[in-house]
Amino acid sequence: MFTLILFVCYLDGGCEDIVVDVYNTERQCLISMDDQRIRNGGCLPAEDYIDSFWRPAQEYSDF
Repeated sequence: MFTLILFVCYLDGGCEDIVVDVYNTERQCLISMDDQRIRNGGCLPAEDYIDSFWRPAQEYSDF
């Protein structure tokens, strides 16, 4: 299972990871990410997200 994550960074410097949805396959997740035009996000294995093995949103911020 894969989790579609949206990375949101605020002007004050704080960042959050928001779960958009969960999919059975990575391909389904990537298609949904493209359909929703999510640029700052990613498809991560659900187990890694739950166990906190994902990379925080701060590492992906453009600011």
